[in-house]
Parts: sequence; C-alpha cells; structure tokens
Amino acid sequence: MLVETFEVSCFVPSRLDGRALEAVVGLAGRGAQAGAAVVYIHPYPPLGGQLRNNVALELAARLDRRVTVSVTFNLRGAGRSEGRTSWTGASEQEDLRSILDMLAAARLALHPRFHSSADCKSLLAQMRARGFLLPDANIDQLDAVPLPQVTHTLLCGYSYGAMLAASVASADYPQLKIDYALVSYPCSVLWALALQRRGWYLQRLAATVCDAAAAYAVALATNSVPAHVPRMLFVAGTADNFTSIAAYDRWWIQLHAKAIQALQTLQPPVASDVADRAVSHVLAIARITNADHGWLRRESEVADAVVSWWTPLQSMA
Repeated sequence: MLVETFEVSCFVPSRLDGRALEAVVGLAGRGAQAGAAVVYIHPYPPLGGQLRNNVALELAARLDRRVTVSVTFNLRGAGRSEGRTSWTGASEQEDLRSILDMLAAARLALHPRFHSSADCKSLLAQMRARGFLLPDANIDQLDAVPLPQVTHTLLCGYSYGAMLAASVASADYPQLKIDYALVSYPCSVLWALALQRRGWYLQRLAATVCDAAAAYAVALATNSVPAHVPRMLFVAGTADNFTSIAAYDRWWIQLHAKAIQALQTLQPPVASDVADRAVSHVLAIARITNADHGWLRRESEVADAVVSWWTPLQSMA
C-alpha cells in the first residue's frame, strides 16, 4: 500500500534555554500504524554526528511510512542547531525532552525566531490540502500546528544518541509508552562522553530495565495485563571500534543479573522462572557479526533487527 507522507523541515526551541534545534518532522497517513512514533537521536556532534547519518537514514527508510509521526533532529552543536555540545550530555537530554514534550502535547512547537505566524498558517494550509487536517478545519482558529496523538514511541539512539535515549525514563512520559532501540551503545567510552555522569547514565538504564522487568513479572504472576512495559533492544557489531563484543557481553550479563536480583527482593518473591521470563521480555540483544561502530554497508541489518523486534509494527505484518 502506498502511504501518503508529509515532511516538515523546521526549527523547534529547546526547553532548556530556547536554543533553536533543527528538526525534520514526518507525518504518515492512512496505512501507517496509528499512534506510533519514532524519534532518532544521532551520534556525538564533535565527531561529526548529525541527523543525516547512515544508520538513521536507513532506519527512516524502513520505519517512517509505518509510523504516524517521525522526528529526526540535530542536538545542540550539530548541523544548523544553535548552541554547543555539553561536557556531560545534560543539555542534550533537555533537547531530547523538548521533542518528547512536543509529541506528548500533540503540537509542533515552531521556534518563533525562525517561523512567523504566516509560516504557520501556510504550513497548516498545506497540511489541510494533503489530508493531514480535516477538510473543514479552520486554520485561522488554530494557534499551533497539531500533531497526531501518539500512543507508542520508539526512541532510536545511535552511539551517543543511545546514551541519551536510555537516559529518559519511560515513566516520565506514560502517555507515549516509550521503548528503546539502542544501536552501538558506547558503554566503554561513556567516561569520555559524560565525564563524572557516566555512572548516572548506567544507573538510569539499569533502573529502566529493572522497573520494567518487575512490572512484567507482577503481571505474569497475577495474570494481569500492564498498561505498558518498556522494552529495550541493544544492537551491537562484534567488531565495534569502541566497545568490544566481550565487554558488551560482560555488561549485558551484569545487567541481566542485576534485574534478576531486583526481582528477588519483591514481596511476595518472584519465582526464578518467572523472573527470567520477565527480564528476557524486557531486554533483547542483536549481535551483528563483523560489523563495526560505523555500520558502513551494514545499515540494513540494524534496520532488520529493529523492525522485527518492535511490537507496535507487528500488527502491520
């Protein structure tokens, strides 16, 4: 089925300091998975990371027509976004949260220094003509550009972007029902990307896994259906230049064990088989043989892993 799409290149304000962030927002019409959204977060800007990277482009080619909303954006210090890269990623976390705030509010927040009210009206008219607004929508009465309501969100981070994606707790945006696809998570070089906050990033990621596993284990034990259990996919090349596959495997084993240990502290205790099922449901790993950190000519394998794993897309299969 041919899916009608509409793309908006724009600037949106960071909620931290109002700095302008370059963004591309894609909308997909009938035939896409209703309520599904994907946000792409790129690698480290000082090393050339920006929204038009090979992994994000391949993922977008595979995902953007299958979700209602997609957002690719440049963090501060990348591309045409304002500002500079921070030492710890704290400012960039706020940049990412600015995008999530926008999805949660179902409103495209155009930066007033870059987009006039006339630009907004023109965009609304284009959306109405292309069928992304109701034909009888009165654009003169709209004070913002509406976005579709989002009920399932995939944060797809690559390298430094994976560090930032995993720093956002799903519980902070319950209406978005966040899942995580983390490509080449830079666990061995977090010290260089986040300095003294390295431990915080690892603890936040582990807390997401442990909390999600606990929610799923309770659901299994009580035969109930939780509203949403965040899931996390790691995609790693066995020839990664920054984190060896041996280091990844040690870290994943520790992460799995930490989640199992957390479940054993619950009252009443969780049976060992239920605990293992719960952690395995939340935590998934895709190892790509002989792929390195750059994924040159291996991008399709990343997309294969993500598309086959993310549950909201399966109803479209």
